[in-house]
Amino acid sequence: MRFLIIFFLIQSTWAAKLPPRWRFEYNYGQAKTHYLEEQPSILSTNANIEQVADFHQFIYQYYLLPPWLDFSLGGNITGLSVQSPSEKEEQFQYLTAFANLGVVLPFSDFWNVKLIAEYFYTSMIVEDDAFGFRNLRGTQVYPEVEWLPFGSDMFFQVSPYLKVPLFSDVGDREETTIGLKFVFPLSGKNLKFPVYAYGKSIIVRVFYTNMRLEFERDDFIPAEIDVRQYGATLGFNF
Repeated sequence: MRFLIIFFLIQSTWAAKLPPRWRFEYNYGQAKTHYLEEQPSILSTNANIEQVADFHQFIYQYYLLPPWLDFSLGGNITGLSVQSPSEKEEQFQYLTAFANLGVVLPFSDFWNVKLIAEYFYTSMIVEDDAFGFRNLRGTQVYPEVEWLPFGSDMFFQVSPYLKVPLFSDVGDREETTIGLKFVFPLSGKNLKFPVYAYGKSIIVRVFYTNMRLEFERDDFIPAEIDVRQYGATLGFNF
């Protein structure tokens, strides 16, 4: 009996030191988006547009089996406030949303690899539907690879990261992301992997994303589309 009481107290003390099983991240910044659309029809005009606009990102993550299995919901929106081009007919909003399951494969304090199965939604809002695509949805599988070159013991973390496509069931969609992330813990100290992702922090990111697809639907002219984004954001992990 005494052993059970001691064991319960130890478990309670350890649990009290762990952050919650969920986290919420919000990032805001600026992005330069290069949209290229090529259509084989002589009735259509190809689009080649560069836009500089705001970028919002929301992520909710819940650890189903901390920290190895998690569930995430999130989305990005670009173009609520456009700096350039000034012509309304060339401006657009670019939206993505997702729900996914991720399995973490920890190799060391210096590497974090997660295999992700994801359901995604992507769409564009364009005046008079002059170009772009609408309501693209499907599934994809990809790994996210994060490298912590200085480990997780520093007073802040620097981590290049990479997302590469393995499979998509819609239009040969391929989305590749590379970036650099700086994490500044608000608690004043870093947590070691795997619990470091729980901590409250300020996040600075710079990133490049390239989304390519062959868009084919009965009510649209087929098109080859390439969307490239360069951006920088400041965010908070709660």
